[in-house]
Amino acid sequence: MENLTTLVLDKWIETLPLIGLYAESHYRFRIPFSRYFKREPELIFDAPWRLDPGKSPTLFLVIKDAHLFPVRLNSVDIEVHQNTKFICSQSWPLEENINSPQSYLEFVLSECELPIGELEFTPRLSYAIAGKQRQMIVDNYSQLEKRPLRITIGSEPLPKLKGWLSGDTHLHSSLTNDQIEFGASLEQTLKSAELVGMDFITATDHSYDLDDLPESYLQNDPDLVKWKDSRDSISKMNASNDLTIIPGEEISVSNARGATVHFLHFNDPVYFPGNGDSGEDWPRLKSQLSIDDVLSKRSTNTVSVGAHTAYKFPWLQRLLLKRGFWEAEDHKNPDLDGVQILCGTPASAAFHASRQLWIEALLEGRHLGAYGGSDGHGNFNRNWHVKLPVWSLGIHEDQIFAQSRTLLRCSSNGTDDLIEAMKTCRTALTTGPVGEMKLGHSDRWYEIGDTLTLADGETVELAVNGQSTAEFGSQLDVSIYSGDLEKVQESLLFHQADLASRVSLTLEYTPEASGYLRLEITSDGSRWPGLYLSSPIWIKLK
Repeated sequence: MENLTTLVLDKWIETLPLIGLYAESHYRFRIPFSRYFKREPELIFDAPWRLDPGKSPTLFLVIKDAHLFPVRLNSVDIEVHQNTKFICSQSWPLEENINSPQSYLEFVLSECELPIGELEFTPRLSYAIAGKQRQMIVDNYSQLEKRPLRITIGSEPLPKLKGWLSGDTHLHSSLTNDQIEFGASLEQTLKSAELVGMDFITATDHSYDLDDLPESYLQNDPDLVKWKDSRDSISKMNASNDLTIIPGEEISVSNARGATVHFLHFNDPVYFPGNGDSGEDWPRLKSQLSIDDVLSKRSTNTVSVGAHTAYKFPWLQRLLLKRGFWEAEDHKNPDLDGVQILCGTPASAAFHASRQLWIEALLEGRHLGAYGGSDGHGNFNRNWHVKLPVWSLGIHEDQIFAQSRTLLRCSSNGTDDLIEAMKTCRTALTTGPVGEMKLGHSDRWYEIGDTLTLADGETVELAVNGQSTAEFGSQLDVSIYSGDLEKVQESLLFHQADLASRVSLTLEYTPEASGYLRLEITSDGSRWPGLYLSSPIWIKLK
């Protein structure tokens, strides 16, 4: 009985950190019971939550575990409504047999003329399992409400200023695949990014997934075939697409207290192991590498960013998997390039705690870029997830792909240029509004990420631009913060509320000490609060 209890506890602990992604509903942890188990493949309709003007609405049908439960897809029908008013529908006969581990089909509504604004898409699938005819709406998960997918047809492109590029810097793909979760393919993610209106994405699958055998997430692969194949695939996709994928991984590492935190590591041709919090070798929980280890061993032309820094895991994960968060001490390595302050929407205490830790590091003289990302695992329209293993599933609208984004001041979306922008802190984060800040001195403009050297008492011209659209909020609040490295404190230099959706301000500024300026803009938002936050312009007094 004791051995059985240990086995069950071991298997449950494996699932605890895995609560995102499309929900894997078939693994039962060597126990026969699961409330959401079905003798069907997982079937999920998903779609980007918004479209840039001129883009055709595209829905994906994701099919997972059809090698276990072969399925015949008969037909798909999609209805579109706006404010309960019927707009149009389109149907596709299929007659396809699917028996692969994971695949997807794409449905483009080319026959519908759609109005601007938020629309509701209700996809229906007719299918057969072992000859038995079945129907589903949106997904075939039990327990979940079958709400239509909400898609906003944009009247204007995603807000972006000239010289800046937009992307999601924390993403998982189908390479993340285990007992609780799985993700969308990189091809789907790339297509969704193009429809939303982004310039680049990243591939940051878990280090403890990238070293698995391609055909089994329960076994590690010393040859790293999954890792190597993923790098080859990303290279080929970049050669044939305008939108760039930055290769990376999310490494589980030890922080200064010995707890496990997550590290976003970009563009390294070398794989870094990290399975301390994966449950693969429980109860051994120590990660192979620390934060400092990765920073000392990384290759050239790479970028390392703390992931969702102050977002605390549930207490049971902290207790049983020794999971922690990025504390003040963990921000101090001078080789650290930045921190992901925002993960999903800004409507959480964790965002404000992450922001405060970042500010404290800036005031200690650290040059850390600010990053936003969704931590999206598929989930282009909503977040499907396991709430409690073998017991309950859930959906919500946080940590959706491209919900929070990183902006890079960059000359092109080539990988080298994107990495250079990240290394030099030419970054900002946003959920909608955008902005930029410049300091004029001696016939030159210094921009976000730059360092300006001044004589004591010199005055500079401070220029600020901000922009949004009706979709992301028609009124802006603008705040400029000044950091004083001598007093080790940050103060509000300028604030103005209820401004128009396009803002242009010019001020004179005389620094009193070495420090920095940074910009924040908020808007009334759309589905979630609108926020823009920039990395600093650093100022050094002679």
